[in-house]
Amino acid sequence: MLAALAVGLVVSGCSRSEDEAQAEPAPSPSGFDVPDGVTLTDPGSRLDVGDEGTVVIDLGDGAASAVTVTVEKVRRGSIKDFRFFTLDERSRDATPYYVDATVRNDGPAGLGGSSLPLLAHADDDVVYPASELVGRFRPCPSSALPKRFLAGASADLCFIYLLPRGTSLRSVDLQPGDAASAVRWRPKD
Repeated sequence: MLAALAVGLVVSGCSRSEDEAQAEPAPSPSGFDVPDGVTLTDPGSRLDVGDEGTVVIDLGDGAASAVTVTVEKVRRGSIKDFRFFTLDERSRDATPYYVDATVRNDGPAGLGGSSLPLLAHADDDVVYPASELVGRFRPCPSSALPKRFLAGASADLCFIYLLPRGTSLRSVDLQPGDAASAVRWRPKD
């Protein structure tokens, strides 16, 4: 039955230059008041796995919320983990990485149903979005925020990244705007 499930895993990414990463940070959404007791992490910050980073996620239409993300663990997986899924040729040659993260909505807006802009930054300076699976995947259960994710809520998530053969993970980037707005976690060697 699992073999019948298709995987929407696509090895794709966006290249960016170091100059882009050094550009001026994007401003917070206009009119956004940082909630009391919340301190935003400076854009471009480099964090260790286990550290918290706080950014503003702008959902558009005037809805924005501060979120605190902790990248708890970065695990290198095996393509054998996907033996019950249908993969395209590029995906079959990829190296999977699993990123366990804790997310807290610091408010004020609800974030239910939205996706977190957590990207894999490979050593070839290409960033890759998380792959989405159809079906249950034991090594890395879910990267989706709960449908109801109001201020004060938190969730444990797991993100799957398939990096092309010959590349490895340089950092995990929380990128709420352009490349300059990213907060980066470096995995432990």
